[in-house]
Amino acid sequence: MDCAPEFGSFFSLDATVPTGGPPWLAQDAVLYGSGRDALRAVIAHGKARGWRCLYVPSYYCHDVTDAAAQDIDVRLYPHAPFEPGTVLQLADDEAALVVEYFGMPCAVRVSGGAVILDRTHDWLAPWSYARTPDYLFASLRKLLPLPDGGIARAAPGQSLPRPPVTEAHATLAARLAAAMAMKDAWLRGAPLEKVRYLALARDVEAALGRADEISGPCALTQALAPAIDLRQLRRRRLENGTVFSARLTALCGSGSPVRPLQTPAYAMLRFATHDAREACRAALIAEHIYPAVLWPMQREGVPAAHRMLSDQLLAFHVDYRYGVRDIAHVARTVAGLCLQDAAA
Repeated sequence: MDCAPEFGSFFSLDATVPTGGPPWLAQDAVLYGSGRDALRAVIAHGKARGWRCLYVPSYYCHDVTDAAAQDIDVRLYPHAPFEPGTVLQLADDEAALVVEYFGMPCAVRVSGGAVILDRTHDWLAPWSYARTPDYLFASLRKLLPLPDGGIARAAPGQSLPRPPVTEAHATLAARLAAAMAMKDAWLRGAPLEKVRYLALARDVEAALGRADEISGPCALTQALAPAIDLRQLRRRRLENGTVFSARLTALCGSGSPVRPLQTPAYAMLRFATHDAREACRAALIAEHIYPAVLWPMQREGVPAAHRMLSDQLLAFHVDYRYGVRDIAHVARTVAGLCLQDAAA
């Protein structure tokens, strides 16, 4: 069997995604049109209880920060993945957003105020904390082959609003579903021009979750999200990540110019410099391998060390779409590029 025609990038509308398994969508969890909508719903819930300020880590997807800033005063606090623990002391009318980066345990401890945990990279993560977060939220589109979707939960005894899908959001979700269906056809060998669905997906991504009105998810996501076997998807992702790290370490040896960083959600590499990262990324794209940069740090107020970390990291999708043969191919390709760079 041949390897996949491409690796990474956004999901296709995949009818073969594993379904069934134990239910994973808790009764008190609420689905939204996007992760940003889910966070904004949490903020609205908190503001009704007196919140006036939200602290967000300096290393973060700051498109999400901008979405939050529509509704509340946002301030950055210094924290990034792979760093030692950070301690925050909040007033009663303040909240902090903390992150399980790439599915790893959160290393921020918060006293006072309220805590919102971003669990986007691994919604079923087993981590528990001395202080239970007041809210959880995630973007489901990062986990599942869905055209839209966010999810949020409040602490027991609290209930979040369940908004209907807005007309504007339903239109965007339908357009993204069309792009995902076109991609699925292309992956199966249909004579489609790839640029068509890429342009459509790019246009929708630029608008999704940016409307003033918070939306519920489209009908497809409402029906399909609970049916997908998220536990099986998580298990396969963990297995693939382990295979990738082991293969790459064995192929590159101790003299490699890059360092594998195995995380629950992605296979991560850290390069010595931004230029080395970008050269490798360009070479991988030429081989139809599309790693992700999580995330570009352009926002004012981000510490220089966090900008540097962002410039050095590269994340590889190791999700259910790929088998061991696919993961081994990607590891061989990456190793070849790294060894070539080391020889140069």
